Amino acid sequence: MDIGARLADPHADPPGAPLDDPLADSAEVWLLAEEDVERFAEATGGAALLTDDERARHDRLLFPAARRRFLGARLLSRQVLSRYADVPPGSWRFRTGKYGRPEVEGAAWGLDFNITHTNGLIAAIVVRGRTAGVDAEVTPARTEAMQFAPKVFTPLETEVLRRNREDQRGHAFADSWVAKEAYTKATGMGMCRGFDAFSVHRLRDGGLAVVDDEIPEQERELWQVQVLQVWDRFALGVAIRAGDEDTGPLPVRLRSAMAELLPREAGP
Repeated sequence: MDIGARLADPHADPPGAPLDDPLADSAEVWLLAEEDVERFAEATGGAALLTDDERARHDRLLFPAARRRFLGARLLSRQVLSRYADVPPGSWRFRTGKYGRPEVEGAAWGLDFNITHTNGLIAAIVVRGRTAGVDAEVTPARTEAMQFAPKVFTPLETEVLRRNREDQRGHAFADSWVAKEAYTKATGMGMCRGFDAFSVHRLRDGGLAVVDDEIPEQERELWQVQVLQVWDRFALGVAIRAGDEDTGPLPVRLRSAMAELLPREAGP
């Protein structure tokens, strides 16, 4: 399950951006293990930072794991956004966009932000002046996942998956899934966009390229899509669309929420 958030104009001039802004030349992905959510919440303010509506949604969730991921995702989003903008974590407010994803209300810091959570991991990506999406899944995918390949992948993608050795298909499926979902989240449509309507192909140099007939061919060059391995347990898909004046892909840095976002007295 995933949530995402973006400012209304991610390409707007970022007032107040620090001179040593780490987002000037990279994208940052923040990682929080699900097992650390309780400690992270205790150290950063917990449910008191949520809005009344968010607390009500949290309380309606039936399963402890779902409540834990919901809380962790929203606390991580606030802490990450506040690292790059002069806004206290408890002051962020979100609205729902056209396709159901949350958007940040308020000042335009030029930020684009997206968050995902799966069994064991919560991850958030943030960029400045570009748009981004992120998705994470446990890898390898279960063996039975292959039966759904024709429904979520193009015929060529499905055939490529089946060419993998049997012991590698689960990893290949997870990689393909997170790459495609990260892309749809970066476009703002998420699961409203059919996964079989576009392709993500692996290039000879090992990189990934998007083939989407709904965007002009020249715009395809503005996209970078990649899959990272996290803790040998998760496939992490990242998709970033450059601004029209940007050149080249952004390096993606992985950051630790527990090591870098906790108050000093809380420790890692």
